[in-house]
Amino acid sequence: MNILRNIRSKIWACGSVALLSYLTATLATTWVNYETKRSIIHVQQIDLPLSSKGVLVHSLFNTQSEEYENGLLTGEQGDVQQANILHEQIAPLLDELVRLVNTRHNDLYPTIISLRDDYNNYFVMASQYYMEAVQKGDIFASRNEVHQLGKLQADLITQFQEITGKLQEMIVTDLERNNDRIDRYTHLLHIFFILFLILTVVVSNWLANKEIIAPLGKIKTMISEFSRGQTIEKPQSSARGDEIQELARSFWEMTRELRLITVSRDYVDNIINNMTDSLIILNPDLTIETANHATLELLHFSKEELAGCSFLNIFSHPEETIIDSLFHGFLEGKAVTNLEALYIGYDGQVIPVLFSASALYLPDGSLQGISCMARDISELKEQRDELQFLANFDKLTGLPNRNLFFDRLTSTINEARRYGHLFALFYLDLDNFKPLNDTHGHEAGDLALQEVARRLQATVRESDTVSRLGGDEFTIILNRVQSTHDATKVATKILEVIGNPFIIHGKENFLRVSIGICLSSPKLNSADKLIKNADTAMYAAKAQGRNRFIFSSPDQT
Repeated sequence: MNILRNIRSKIWACGSVALLSYLTATLATTWVNYETKRSIIHVQQIDLPLSSKGVLVHSLFNTQSEEYENGLLTGEQGDVQQANILHEQIAPLLDELVRLVNTRHNDLYPTIISLRDDYNNYFVMASQYYMEAVQKGDIFASRNEVHQLGKLQADLITQFQEITGKLQEMIVTDLERNNDRIDRYTHLLHIFFILFLILTVVVSNWLANKEIIAPLGKIKTMISEFSRGQTIEKPQSSARGDEIQELARSFWEMTRELRLITVSRDYVDNIINNMTDSLIILNPDLTIETANHATLELLHFSKEELAGCSFLNIFSHPEETIIDSLFHGFLEGKAVTNLEALYIGYDGQVIPVLFSASALYLPDGSLQGISCMARDISELKEQRDELQFLANFDKLTGLPNRNLFFDRLTSTINEARRYGHLFALFYLDLDNFKPLNDTHGHEAGDLALQEVARRLQATVRESDTVSRLGGDEFTIILNRVQSTHDATKVATKILEVIGNPFIIHGKENFLRVSIGICLSSPKLNSADKLIKNADTAMYAAKAQGRNRFIFSSPDQT
């Protein structure tokens, strides 16, 4: 078998056997499905329409016969006309039956043709004589014709019943024939699949064992002998050598080199101790085996203090459930990479680290330990937290800034819309802040703004939001108010606390504040409208003398 010159060709040979069997089985299944589908389509497109149209035309003919008889008995021309109208449905249906029967069921074709012709003859007579009898008002004057029509009608009813019965029997026969065919094909496919499955397994197993498994078994024996310190014989070369034989020769050459090379343990230890990242080796029971110099400097422990200590004493994570699953995964050989975790130092200091770990195995495959790498990310985390703070909070006062204010206002609007409660938006502007800032300098102005922020926060509830939009402009979101009375009480208190003296550099200074208030309503369903109304009311308070609060107009939108 010169074609099996490498592993790829051997794998393809095994796969080709399975693929050939699969294609053969697929073709057989496709043929069975095609035959079954063809039979079902015949029933669907021919038999079922024939049967349903036969039942329908039979029913329409019975209705037409009843209408003629009612017209004859009651003398009503409308009944006869209604019966004549039914002919417009019956005639096309009979033509359609003829067409369908002609496509497949030739044995029924003469019978359907005869039924159609008899009915057409009957209708010509019935439409004439029944109408004449009704118009004359004397049914006995046309009794011979009516009697003849009755006989024709009875014959047609008998023909319709026979045709309907034959059509229904035809469907039952076709369905039974299809069921038998499907059962027969299914049994044949079962036998066919089983035979090809057995053939595929036998041939694939023979090829895999001869060309892949047996050579790999020899390599496994070589590895086992090497692990026990035995000398490995050089593999025999073959003119038809493949990658497995090349692997065996490479392994034999590697063992020769390993016996000639000795790596200094001191050299390896020196590399580990000069690493900038923390390295900890754990025993399988999660106690610390050893740690490098970077770990000792990070945690301020000595090597003796860490040796034998449980790793859980120095490792933590904000989610406690992760710890159990994490180390359980280590014992199963799973690895973790770049997990944000915490190390706990000698003095209890919590150190954020980027943690990675993987299992170490002995030559026999048993777990030797766990290698844990960690990098101190304290400075990186502080920078990230500071950036997040600056994005959402005012650096001077620590209040939410414009960005966070809009987020909370949007959330408050959505909550109020969902639960149907009211809230109030305050827009505040300090009245005489600029003179204070110009007189005493920006440092004094900053101190005043910080004090204003503290007083505003002390005035409202913890669930309310005090924000600084910039300069000397502040906003307050007052959650869940009952009426304007609640907002009035808060606004009055704000005027009072802001009016108290500000001690800056040992001197008393006084500030005032103008407040615009906008209560939520169904019309005010956006943050921009609420802010615009509150801002307008604030400017109205300034125009009326400052140091006061004004509510926005209820009809203002």
